[in-house]
Amino acid sequence: MLHSVSRNDEQWNGFVLDNGGGFLQSWEWGLFQEEAGNRVFRFRLDTEDGGTAAQFTVIFHDLPFGKEYAYIPMGPLVRKDGGERSHFEACVAALKRSVGGGDPVFVRVEPHISKKDGFIGRGDLERLGLKATRAVQPADTVIVDLTRSESELLAAMHQKTRYNVRLAEKKGVTVRMAHYDNAHAFRQDVETFWRLLDETAERDKFHAHGKEYYAKMLDVLSPRKHGGLSVGLMFAEYGGKPAAAVLLASFGDTVIYLHGASSSEHREMMAPYLLHWRAMQEAKSRGFTKYDFWGVAPADAGPGHPWSGITRFKTGFGGERVSYLGAWELPRRQVWYGLYRMGKRLR
Repeated sequence: MLHSVSRNDEQWNGFVLDNGGGFLQSWEWGLFQEEAGNRVFRFRLDTEDGGTAAQFTVIFHDLPFGKEYAYIPMGPLVRKDGGERSHFEACVAALKRSVGGGDPVFVRVEPHISKKDGFIGRGDLERLGLKATRAVQPADTVIVDLTRSESELLAAMHQKTRYNVRLAEKKGVTVRMAHYDNAHAFRQDVETFWRLLDETAERDKFHAHGKEYYAKMLDVLSPRKHGGLSVGLMFAEYGGKPAAAVLLASFGDTVIYLHGASSSEHREMMAPYLLHWRAMQEAKSRGFTKYDFWGVAPADAGPGHPWSGITRFKTGFGGERVSYLGAWELPRRQVWYGLYRMGKRLR
């Protein structure tokens, strides 16, 4: 049976971290989504002996004609105790019966299960009635092991990446954290990040959220406010001007590269390379053990994949590829779901 959870963020995050979950299922990410104007509910699925078999955050999104769907980002999370398959099946059965805060047309899930884990696969998901759909969050990523020494990390990089890091250092590129202790300076940093991101999105032809979305994220998830998930900015500068920026999330033992931006000016200075290297050094010095590049093209993708360029950049830093099962939809109102799928095909 699903139970609504309304408090105790420490206990919630403890379950997420103990069972291999990521920041999108953290208590704080739910707080940010609420501040961003979304309806958010948190649920716990208990075992017969009173333990927690699974938990997940649900975010509701609107559909046409007054309908809605429920989204569980990188979840649901199940307890790792040898009964993972049965816990996951119990989650699906519970979601078919009820989703607490409403009656959604469908539930979109992104099982935080790597393909090599093996306790459940695509065939199992189809058997449970789920239908594969386009991923919302990256299904493939590269994670760098920060427990290695700095010399080992440099040696694991592609030769060209290592060269570009050294080139940026030699040319005088500098890196700094955002000004968290000065409200006026921090607002300027957020504005600088947005300008770089807007320029990058226009140049590289991708969609970015609006400025207020990132401003809200950086406010709600400021490192000054939380001991769980926090989100911050780092900048690379050349000649006193911003050359590149990264938006980084920190959760558990991992720092995650959420978004990056760079100026079209002085691109030959290779500022993003040094920026990521400094971010890894900073994360390592603070005790984090993983640096997640958060999104690459699948290993079998051809050179024409839209993420091929960014994938070459990210994989150049070394690290291990991790592939998850992607996004799936659980229909709950079949007629409306059929209309929804038809509308997607016609767009």
